[in-house]
Amino acid sequence: MKEGDRRVKRTRRLLKNALLELIHKKGFNAITVRDLTEKADVNRATFYQHYHDKFDLLDQAIDDMLLSLVTYVVPKNVEEITDIEKASPVFVRLFEFIYDNTFFFQVMMGKNGIPSFQRRMVSMIQQFMNEKLEQFHPQPEKMDIPREILIHYISFAHLGLISYWLESDMQYSPGYMARQLSSLTVKGPLAAGGLLYNNCLGNS
Repeated sequence: MKEGDRRVKRTRRLLKNALLELIHKKGFNAITVRDLTEKADVNRATFYQHYHDKFDLLDQAIDDMLLSLVTYVVPKNVEEITDIEKASPVFVRLFEFIYDNTFFFQVMMGKNGIPSFQRRMVSMIQQFMNEKLEQFHPQPEKMDIPREILIHYISFAHLGLISYWLESDMQYSPGYMARQLSSLTVKGPLAAGGLLYNNCLGNS
């Protein structure tokens, strides 16, 4: 890597880190470009060489992270999603990635976070699922429910479980969370919770 490329990467990393710390401290709306440059220890001219404004910095930070997430998580084959004997490798990679980037996700989804981040994350999951369903299940007429209903249900369920994990300070390991999400996804919530097996619904 050329020295100029290293400087660019370093400057952008410093500014993105400064953005996260300032959002965590006082929320995005209260942040100024001056706050960012002082926190990152770069001058204003350098900032504007890389970003139009703080919104551009935020958008690029989110885009970069979500693209990295998709690239890391993407399944190699259908078995990585449907194998019920163990945690799906896709879900293992999902929780590992979030664990490795804990501060970013906790800030973005925390009390001072960015509301649009969760919408963009859901949209990314939905796009990802739609592409994989078209690849692994190209005949939607043979599905028991419409594809879009399945996609919306699973994407918001995944986001809810991720939010819970972050809010609970990640008390469970990524592997444990991957096993739970695998069970819920493959079996469904009632079967995974033992309600169907124990005939709880019929006895209520």
